[in-house]
Parts: sequence; structure tokens; C-alpha cells
Amino acid sequence: RIDYGKLRHLMLVGRQLNGNFSLLQRIVEDGEIPAHVVPAFPLERLLDRENFISLLFYFGLLTFDSLQQEGRPLLRVPNLTVKRLMYGYIRDGLYDVGAFRPDLFRFADLMRGMAFRGEWAAVFDFLAEEVQRQTAIRDYLFGEKVIQGFLLAYLNVTDYFLTWSERELGGGFADLYLEPFLARYPDLGYAYLLELKYIPRGEFNAERLAEAVAEAKSQLRRYAADDRLARVGERVALKCIVLVYPGWELAHREEVAVGR
Repeated sequence: RIDYGKLRHLMLVGRQLNGNFSLLQRIVEDGEIPAHVVPAFPLERLLDRENFISLLFYFGLLTFDSLQQEGRPLLRVPNLTVKRLMYGYIRDGLYDVGAFRPDLFRFADLMRGMAFRGEWAAVFDFLAEEVQRQTAIRDYLFGEKVIQGFLLAYLNVTDYFLTWSERELGGGFADLYLEPFLARYPDLGYAYLLELKYIPRGEFNAERLAEAVAEAKSQLRRYAADDRLARVGERVALKCIVLVYPGWELAHREEVAVGR
């Protein structure tokens, strides 16, 4: 386990997050990055991006994949445990610069309600309200991938779910799949498929919203029909959720009825 303190000074300059924080976000979102591992570099160049990636490799937070991309080795986040650590680094980075400081004790309680009682709406309402209240975080929330990474960072505050992004299901890729951690919590009651739609704020209107919701519902029904969810569905209830974001704001949330 690599303590956040060992990376903190590589991602902050003064009270501002530097490019290495964005790079860490990208790695977490994609689960991989093509890069050469630098065998050695001087201390004064520790902040360089390529050196930062190499340091993540030396810390064990990235590992070599068997593939290459355009002549460069592909480095991959090795497992879910390391990915959880990285989500924690992102939360800590945002906290350190005062960009986002929600009440994580209260949020963990809301996550418990989502996991055991199916009370999912309060979780996303809480995050939306905190983004509305703490305006500094909005500078970091742009684009579907970034919103998705932001949600994952906070949905991993507790370990009730194994969180998967872009999970292949039903001939497509589900944005977020929250698989209940039944090995640790055998009395968990719910699993979740989340389809996130992002609309630039300047393009948001009722028509675009209706189109996004309709598309998300169709995708969720297809994903939910995947036979690989059947084993989980025998033990817990599967909830399918649509989330629509124009920019950083949560404009629509809805549970979709699906049948198996």
C-alpha cells in the first residue's frame, strides 16, 4: 500500500493541483496508459509527466500489459485494490486544495442505504448538492469521462460494491456496474447498472434530454439481459439507473424497469 503522502507533493504546486493530478485521473478513467518506463531521472525532474508515470510503475500502481500501443509499452492498473487506492488519491487531492470537501461520514451512511435498502437517489442527490454548494469543484468537472471518474472516486468511499467502468455486457459497454461485494457482505440486497449521459451546458434542452434518456434506457435494458448478470440476480435485486449531466449539474435521474 502506497500512502497518499508519497504522491501528494508530486500532484500539488502550492495550493493548486498540477498536470500530474489530471494524468492520474486519466489513468484511473482508462485503466491504462501507453508510456515508456524511465530507468532513472534526477530528483529535480520528479514532477515531469513521464517520470511521474514511471514512479507509479515503481510504486507498483501500474504494471506492464502484454500489448503495445504505437510502439510504446501499455501500462495497466493491475487490479481493483490498486484502483481503489487511486480513487482515494483523487479524493485526497481535491480535499487538499479545498475543491471538494463533502461529509464522507454522512455519505458512507447514504451508500449503506443504497447497498442494503436500495435507496440510491439520496447518494446522487447528495453529490449533486455538494457540487452546487462547493463551486470550486466545477473547474474539475468537464466531459463524460471526468464526471464518470468523479462518481467512481466517491462511490468507492465504502467497499459494499466492486465498481466496474465500461464493463462489457449485452454487446455493449455499461458506463458503471456496481457489483455487490457478497463475499464480504452476504446480506447485501442490490446491484446497480448506471448509464451516464453528458450534454454540454450550451447544448442542453428538453429535446436533447429526452433523446439522452431514451438512449440510456435502451442501453440499460440490453445490458441487464446479459446472462452474466443472472448469477448475481439470483441473490440480489438489480437496479438500472439513468443519470444525465449537462456540464457539472445533475439534471435527471431515473430508475428504469427491466425484465429478465
